[in-house]
Amino acid sequence: MAVDVDSLAQAVAEAIGREAVVLDPGELERYSWDALGPNRAFRLAGQIKPQPLLAARPRSTEEVAAVVRLAAQRGLAVVPYGGGTGVMGAAVPVQPSLVLDLGAMDRVLAISRSDRTVHVQAGMVLERLDRELAAHGLMLAHDPWSLPIATVGGAISTNGMGYRVGRYGSMGDQVLGLTVVLADGRVLRTRGVQGKSAGLDLNHLFIGTEGCFGVITEAVLRCLPLPEARVLAAYAFDSFEAGFEAIMAMDGIGLVPSVLDYGEDFEPGADTSRPVSAGAKLYLAFEGFRQEVEAQRGRADEICRASGGRPLPPREAESFWEHRHDIALRFARGRRQGRPREPVAGARFDYVHVSLPPSRVLDYRRRCQEVLARRRVLPLEYGIWGRPGLFDVVMVQPEGDGDSLAEAVDELLVIAQDMGGSMEQCHGVGLKLLHLMEREHGLGLELMRAIKRALDPQGILNPGKLAL
Repeated sequence: MAVDVDSLAQAVAEAIGREAVVLDPGELERYSWDALGPNRAFRLAGQIKPQPLLAARPRSTEEVAAVVRLAAQRGLAVVPYGGGTGVMGAAVPVQPSLVLDLGAMDRVLAISRSDRTVHVQAGMVLERLDRELAAHGLMLAHDPWSLPIATVGGAISTNGMGYRVGRYGSMGDQVLGLTVVLADGRVLRTRGVQGKSAGLDLNHLFIGTEGCFGVITEAVLRCLPLPEARVLAAYAFDSFEAGFEAIMAMDGIGLVPSVLDYGEDFEPGADTSRPVSAGAKLYLAFEGFRQEVEAQRGRADEICRASGGRPLPPREAESFWEHRHDIALRFARGRRQGRPREPVAGARFDYVHVSLPPSRVLDYRRRCQEVLARRRVLPLEYGIWGRPGLFDVVMVQPEGDGDSLAEAVDELLVIAQDMGGSMEQCHGVGLKLLHLMEREHGLGLELMRAIKRALDPQGILNPGKLAL
């Protein structure tokens, strides 16, 4: 169906104000891509032609509903846009689309210190929310690398994970209630309390579904009390296996640090096709009431030393903590300057973040080494984030070599699935992982498609995502 953009823009302007409508091609360009950069192993890169026809910047749930109704009347695709920090292409308008920029919906609606909850609009940037909570003696449990630039709605829509995931879970685990605009403009509100046993928890229709089932406009989130104490620690290990042994030992007694970040880095060797491990480092943070923190810190130290861990100077752990969000600031600077974020200048790079049974992690790492060597792709890092089974690989292809990087990524994802794991732990599917969704879900994908047809019979909400 052809859409009269001028007519639609006029209708949207009448509904929410002319200043909230964007038609300028230069301004629309920023809605064409998210953080799925050109140097990633993205199979569909040459086939995607982003098509943002206009953008609307509503300020309330009611304005979102009005805009969605106007788009639905015309059968026009609607693509929600938050901070644009997603790394899988979930915010890319692959059809002629109205982009719904939620950035103006950035208000805290209510904070309850006694209930430890916050009611917030979806466009609120996570870091700003965390600062506002701190003034009330609270903090947000979700602490991703993108904290300074990502939004509440985007984090929920991808079910993102952060540094505190091991202890407190993903962003979806912080959600108590949601306000969602459905494809026909109706508004759904779920109850924002813990402990519901009254049928399906409808929040889960919208957590991690990338705006395909509805547009999240508000959320009630659980919060944590600011910790009475925080202690940081860092250890060096001679091998990945040694550090992983310590991680498994902590997990085995139920010792869950607030933050666990473990990585094995690689350096170029004499044979540049065979990088050399530079050893591994484990960063830990313990947070809570004072006696708890002291007990966890002491027992973790015993475990790490028993596995060959060498304590690093306190300043190293402090530096990790202080700079854990720097990658987001570099990304923001690069986007303002029109440059992609690259770990190695001029190289093609990618990463996988898989979820595995912890018992398969070391075997998976061995398989990764075999695949990367065969595909002539170099590892930059193997890591664990938060929990023993959350494994990541960062890799680089310094010189053009066909599709070897994309082939390596796919092979690693399939191996994870075949080991009983999941191909993605925190970034969502977007456009990048569409081709593996049926393998990931089997019959479950048909069930998701049935839900999509029921909630969005015209298929206007973020089409082309999640293989729906």
